[in-house]
Amino acid sequence: MNIIRRSLSSAAPAQAVARKLKFTGEIKLRAPIVPTHQNFDVNPNHPLWQFFPDKTTALRESEQLDLESREWTMNELRRKSFDDLHKIWYLVLKERNILAREVRLGEAVYADTSKFIELDEKLVKVQKRVKNTLLERQVAYERAQLLQEQQDSYLSEFKQRFINCEESESNDYFDKLIRLQYAFFGIKPDIQDFDIDHDINVKFAQGLSYIADIKLQRYLKLNPDLQFAPLNGVMEELPFLLNDTADAIEEVKALRESGQSVKLQKIQVLPFLRNAIENVLKVVENEQEED
Repeated sequence: MNIIRRSLSSAAPAQAVARKLKFTGEIKLRAPIVPTHQNFDVNPNHPLWQFFPDKTTALRESEQLDLESREWTMNELRRKSFDDLHKIWYLVLKERNILAREVRLGEAVYADTSKFIELDEKLVKVQKRVKNTLLERQVAYERAQLLQEQQDSYLSEFKQRFINCEESESNDYFDKLIRLQYAFFGIKPDIQDFDIDHDINVKFAQGLSYIADIKLQRYLKLNPDLQFAPLNGVMEELPFLLNDTADAIEEVKALRESGQSVKLQKIQVLPFLRNAIENVLKVVENEQEED
């Protein structure tokens, strides 16, 4: 029995390797590109350049460091605005980042970095003092908020005592109200002492509302038969500062009957008060000249 043995021919692969590709003769190989930073086009205005002293050196000499300057003191920082403190913080942070990079590089090349570390310690003190300054302001703000709560509590308590005081105590309480309006709201007892531009402010408007309400509530308690609607803003509140309560009520009634009583918007309140009080002062001056 004859067995036919077949095997794969190796002639074809050998011929394929030996045959030269037609397009290889046209390929021209370029010289290899040596890796270097000069192969990259870097924007000269790139923000990271700010972390280098210049564009040619990566590490400053110790003589180039500002070692003579002192740290900001707490008193100096306390006089700065929040925006100024914000700028100081980030300028110091930027300089510390530059120093940190230089220290890391200096340690890698076994350079003396003691001066860099010394300068960084100064900057750390500045940052700590900025944080302490901001902390002081935060604590002061929180205490002011607490003080405001205490003031509101006292004003509420005084209002109840003023409204419910006995007739024999009324003069004493009106004197206390005059002292209170100046202590809490800066409203001077004599209108002729008013500084229109300085004294007529938001605090003044708040005090006016308090004074008008407390006087009206006292009067209504003593006159329970009187029907009188709540006051409608500063236009109706101002007469209670300038006149006796009874006269103020009559003036408000006249305003309402004439249709001139209008509730002002917040932006209109201070201009109205300044103009109204200025007119009152002119009337007082004219009366004094006539006398």
